[in-house]
Amino acid sequence: MLSKKRINTMLMVMALSLVLVIGVSSAIMAQEVSIKFGTGSPMDPYDASGAGAMYFEHYVENASNGEIEVEIYPANQLGSNDEMLEQVKRGTIQMATSMGSGQLASKYYPNFYMFDIPYLFKNAQAAWEVVKPSNPLMSKMMDDMAEKTNVRPLSFYVEGSRHFTNDVRPITKPEDMEGLKIRTMTVEAHMEMVKALGASPTPIAYSELYGAMQTGVVDGQENPIGNIDYLKAYEVQDYLVLDGHITYMVPAIINEDFFRGLSEEHQQIVREGALEFARVNNTMAKVGNMEGLENVKENGMTVTTLDSEALQAFRKKTQPVVREFVEEQVDDPELIEELLNEIKKYE
Repeated sequence: MLSKKRINTMLMVMALSLVLVIGVSSAIMAQEVSIKFGTGSPMDPYDASGAGAMYFEHYVENASNGEIEVEIYPANQLGSNDEMLEQVKRGTIQMATSMGSGQLASKYYPNFYMFDIPYLFKNAQAAWEVVKPSNPLMSKMMDDMAEKTNVRPLSFYVEGSRHFTNDVRPITKPEDMEGLKIRTMTVEAHMEMVKALGASPTPIAYSELYGAMQTGVVDGQENPIGNIDYLKAYEVQDYLVLDGHITYMVPAIINEDFFRGLSEEHQQIVREGALEFARVNNTMAKVGNMEGLENVKENGMTVTTLDSEALQAFRKKTQPVVREFVEEQVDDPELIEELLNEIKKYE
C-alpha cells in the first residue's frame, strides 16, 4: 500500500506535469506566425512594389496584434524572380511578389496566358475590376492554381499598360514594326504578338536591357511607362508609341500548405493585407506612369498616341494569332469567353 507521503509526492508530480503541459500548449498557441516575403523591388516608399510590400507588413502585423510577423527581403536578396517563385512552391519562404501573370503562365499555370492576349483592356481600371480577388472568375482561377501547384495568388496589382519603344522610326501602324528586333520577356504569348507584327522577339533580362539597346543588340523593347522612365530608355531610344498592347499584372503569391495551416482569422488578415498590397501598388504605379510619361517627353522622346482606328489595326493583326496560341495552352477555351464577358462588364 502506498504511503501518504508517496501519494502526495505523486500528486505533486502529476500537478507539475499538468502545469508544464498547459504551459507548453499556451506557448505554442501564442507562438508568432512568421512570413518571409521576397521581392525584387527595393524597400523604397516611392517604388510601387516596394511601397506595397511595406504596407502589407504594416497592415498584417497590426491587424493580427503582432501574432503574425512579416519579414521583407527586398531587391532580390533571396534570388531571382524564378528562384523566389520556386522557393514559395517548396515552402522555403512563405510569400513573394516576383513576376507577371504571363511568366506564371509559362512556368506553372497556363490559364493565366489569357491575360496576355493583346489589347484586351481599354485601361488599367477595367483590368483591376477583372483581376481583383472578389471577381468570381479570378477567385476560381486562384483556387485552381493553388490546388494544382501549391502556390496561391492572393491578389494581382496592375503595374500598367505595356508600350513599344525603338530607336529606328515612329510607330503609327502595324507595318512600322516590321523588321525591328524587339526585346520581350520570356513569355511565349508576348513573343507570338511581336512576330505577328512582323518584328523579331528577342528575350533579354531586364537587368541587361539598357546595354542591349545601347549596343544595338535590339532596336527596341516594350514595358510600362514607369519602367521605361526608370530604365532611362530615353537615353538610347527615340520613339515611344502608346499602344498599350498588354496590361501587366503582378501577383502576391503564398505557399498553399502554409496558408491552409493558418487559422481562419489569420488567413483573412493575410488576404486583406494582400488586397491592400495591390491597392497601394495600383495607386503608386498610376502616379509613376503619369510622371514617367512627362519625364520621357522632357528628355526628348517622340511620343505617338494612336487613335481608335489605328489601335484596331494592331488588334486585328495580333489578337487572332495570340488567341490561337492561348487556346492551345489553357485547360478549357471557354475560360477565354468567360474572361471576355467579364471585361465587357467594365468597359
